[in-house]
Amino acid sequence: MMARKLTLEELPPVMLAFSGILGIGPMVIYRLFEGSYAIAAVNAVAVIAFAIIAWSIYVKRAVRVASVCMALVAISAAVTTISIRGGDQIIWMYPATIALFYLLKPKEAAIASLIAIAIITPIILEGRDSERIAIYLASLAVTISLSVAFAVVTAAQRKDLHATTLRDPLTGVGNRRALDTMLDAAVTQSRANSTSFVLIMLDIDHFKTVNDKHGHAIGDLVLCNIAKAVIANIRPTDACFRAGGEEFVVLAPATELQHAHRLAERLRIAIHKMSHAAPGISKALRVTASFGLAEYREGETRDSLYKRADDALYEAKRSGRNRLHASDGTVSLSGTASYPALIEDTTTDTCAEHG
Repeated sequence: MMARKLTLEELPPVMLAFSGILGIGPMVIYRLFEGSYAIAAVNAVAVIAFAIIAWSIYVKRAVRVASVCMALVAISAAVTTISIRGGDQIIWMYPATIALFYLLKPKEAAIASLIAIAIITPIILEGRDSERIAIYLASLAVTISLSVAFAVVTAAQRKDLHATTLRDPLTGVGNRRALDTMLDAAVTQSRANSTSFVLIMLDIDHFKTVNDKHGHAIGDLVLCNIAKAVIANIRPTDACFRAGGEEFVVLAPATELQHAHRLAERLRIAIHKMSHAAPGISKALRVTASFGLAEYREGETRDSLYKRADDALYEAKRSGRNRLHASDGTVSLSGTASYPALIEDTTTDTCAEHG
């Protein structure tokens, strides 16, 4: 098996597993020499469990299940150690509690921590003065509170980071990574439910002329306006992505090619009629787009579907632009030729602000 890089989701539980192995492993040997065979057995079980969990994450990618199992092992080992050795072993509750908030959702971790504290509290109370008991419980409460705050903040940050990695920073639509993810899901769903979906690929005609004549800032404005026009004209169940440069892709689930034709034609007309006005240019700009369509075929891969849509788009470009071409050979002409480069329109309609 070839080595692979861990994802951001997989990294924390794997690191915690190895930390547990390195931290608890030597204690197995120490407890054996000490003659504390019960604790040695508890520690050994924890080490073996951590190793198995780390392996399952790396090989099976079962992050959620593995994280829950690791959390149960960590807190159970701490509670068992305290139950066998007495309240002085409460120090093991601190790393176990922190681990819970790395491995579980904040609410789940808080509930597990409170249950563990309820179990060990009678052991802590036994034979100890009120000051020592107060110190133990207060320090645990602080640890849990800080862990909750840390977990909530980092969870929000991870969510934002995940969303950022799937969004095109210029237009706000999905990026190529998001497209690949949703395409994989659509292929899986189609195979399971025997449903169809269509990939609509569109490319702005002569977009290089926009950048060359008016600069990249105006080109970016046009891209943003096109993205907004696509979003405004597709269904709530459809998804829009910027595949790169001036190329956009629409994923239309539960759709057959005939219906996708109508959707793509609506998009083509909307783009054809748009005027792109911006400070610094005397007249509004107009552009057109060419479209390639491909309907999912049973048994094909994501990449083969994408290639068929791309090939259809190339045919639409080659045969005159500002038109639709489907992978099955059907063509929808625009009725008018595409703008040879760029038309400056005298209309005063303005688009949404760039950015």
